[in-house]
Amino acid sequence: MSKRSFEESLSRGGSQPPEHIDNAQNRSLPINDLLSPSQEQYSSSQAKRPRNFIATVACETCRLKKTRCDESRPKCGLCKSLGLECVYNERKSSKRDHSLSLIMSTLHRLETKLENIPSAITKDVRSLQGQLGRALDHPSEGNTPRSGTTHGVGKPPTPAPNDLAQALTPDEAEPDDFEFDEQAHVPNPNGQVSISFSQHGVILWPGARAVLPQVLLEAHERLGKNYVIDLEMKRPQLMMYTAPFPVQAGEDWLEALPLAMIKGLSDAFFATFNPFTPIMDKNFYFTFTLGAAIGSGFGFTMESCLVLNVLALGCLAVQAHREGNYPLPGTRSGRFKPPEWMDVIHEDPPGLRFFNEARRRIGFLMCHNDIQSCQFYLLSSVYYTQILRPMDSWAMLHRAATSCLSMLTNHNVNFDEWEGDMKSRVYWNCLMNETILVQELHLPPSGLARLEEFVPIPKFISFETVGFVSTRSSSSSDEVDDSFFQYHFLAQVAHRIILTRIRHSLYFYSDTGTFPLPAINAELHHQLDQWRLNLPSVLQFPDTLPTTPAAVSATDPGKPAPSPSPISPHPQQDIHHHRPLTPATAISEAMLRGRYMIAKFHIGRPYLYKALRIPQCISDEDLEQMRIGLRNAMNWPVVGGIFHSMKSCIPIKFAFCSQFFGQVLLFYCISHSHDARLRSTLPTGWEQWSQEMMQFLEDCAPYSPAVAQDLELLRLL
Repeated sequence: MSKRSFEESLSRGGSQPPEHIDNAQNRSLPINDLLSPSQEQYSSSQAKRPRNFIATVACETCRLKKTRCDESRPKCGLCKSLGLECVYNERKSSKRDHSLSLIMSTLHRLETKLENIPSAITKDVRSLQGQLGRALDHPSEGNTPRSGTTHGVGKPPTPAPNDLAQALTPDEAEPDDFEFDEQAHVPNPNGQVSISFSQHGVILWPGARAVLPQVLLEAHERLGKNYVIDLEMKRPQLMMYTAPFPVQAGEDWLEALPLAMIKGLSDAFFATFNPFTPIMDKNFYFTFTLGAAIGSGFGFTMESCLVLNVLALGCLAVQAHREGNYPLPGTRSGRFKPPEWMDVIHEDPPGLRFFNEARRRIGFLMCHNDIQSCQFYLLSSVYYTQILRPMDSWAMLHRAATSCLSMLTNHNVNFDEWEGDMKSRVYWNCLMNETILVQELHLPPSGLARLEEFVPIPKFISFETVGFVSTRSSSSSDEVDDSFFQYHFLAQVAHRIILTRIRHSLYFYSDTGTFPLPAINAELHHQLDQWRLNLPSVLQFPDTLPTTPAAVSATDPGKPAPSPSPISPHPQQDIHHHRPLTPATAISEAMLRGRYMIAKFHIGRPYLYKALRIPQCISDEDLEQMRIGLRNAMNWPVVGGIFHSMKSCIPIKFAFCSQFFGQVLLFYCISHSHDARLRSTLPTGWEQWSQEMMQFLEDCAPYSPAVAQDLELLRLL
């Protein structure tokens, strides 16, 4: 790459694209032709530019003649010109292929187990059915076997096994998440009422309202049913002005940006945000997208919009490196050293100047529905998420979903090729992030979830497999890191499937106190534990809860406190994997453990609802499920450790704020219950954790009116 001093880059028009992307042929090709070039274009491009890659699988003729094979199928160029038969040998699988194959097969087994839950627990359900029937008719007989059980007058019938299967495995006629919550007070055919999955819905639980202070309930009533959405939609728009960098650069400041700055911000983005939200392909970005944007002078092109969004998120990434004292990518220092262009991130919020320039350009391109447009809206959503604007983030996700639906419906998509695999990547990124907001705020979904069974999880096919090779060399350590984050993303996909099944299986209430059913609960715990145990070794974490040194197990006060969180507060080294720790690895590992704890907590939430509403029907087993749920509601690793200082890249901050709002209410309700058995389920140290959750909300409140309002409500406790 050609180098210039920082001062030389300040003059207008002083920016030149890097050598490896200064290729007129590449810039002249439309993006669709680059993704799927025709034979004529491919032959033409080969005639105009020199060969710069080594054939992955050369044909036998080229191997014998020791010539470079262009890998054309069914005949390469040499064999076609000589009229010879062209034969390719099968390519040997690499270690990377075997690793991805392993994780794919593991996740496939998990999905298969989840789909087969009803048949796996049918025997237990039938046994439970008989025990429940006997208990209803003859409570004193306990589990003594007998035949000819009949239900007494006025006693509810025992659920049939196929009814349980329908509750556990929703059929195609089941309403989506939006209808699921809109019908929260309407009993289903089994007489069960759905429980809201939203943490903001805790304040509406009948049992909670009997315990919460009246002043809090009255304040909530004055706000209205959808106050979170109303406050976020009425907040001032994001500032629309653009501050040139540096100030004296004038209107053409983008064309004068130093190449070192563009590369540094891009590298920071790919080292921080893209690993755990893999929206972009790094090789394609540096080979084509960046060159096209610079070549057009950051004109009104989709490539310019993408690069500007990457630079905006790169500013947040650099800020996170500074907060956590991590060395920037490409530097040899063991700690953060500010680059000479560090002043570019000094605005509120960081990256706004680049983000606003991207928003200016998207107006004429908003009707595009290809991969690049989907990537742009997903990147915009990530930026809005980081600066705590949930409704703006949802709007971008909805637009990205439209692009996904356009690409994936009424078209033949080959998911075994790079282009199809990229569509799979953006689909799962969009679906998982949309689900979080839809379930929490009861927003209407895009319908993207209906394609879940038809879109495979991504294989992370490398861009080089389509015939182009990035000039950015990759070391073996880079490949290891890429695999680590790919496995992490695939684990997120599998976890989302389990969490959705938890919701559709357990989140019901019955006045009889017979729901949730222990057999379903036990199977979901088993599936979640299998998800953890089947993670690749590099992602494994022990089944011990991170806790403060003073906290001990609620079930065994004499037991020593579990080991601290594996997220080391020191950025120099990961204590588990003995490799340099980066912000991305810190986030990924914290999120894996956090997702496990979140799922455990959500399995226990229906029991908390039941305990607050009909405490007289709570059994010892129900109390144990409450203990597990409340214990897993504490000390989430994404809040502690390095994240005390590194707040610029905490993922899905609004979702965590919503979780904490509901958790503070639940801890309060259980601690103020008149039933001593319910109070006994509170884990040791819950008061300290409540204070930490309140502190997290206080840190986020200045950036979100909805979070600020939640905090004001909680202060009324």
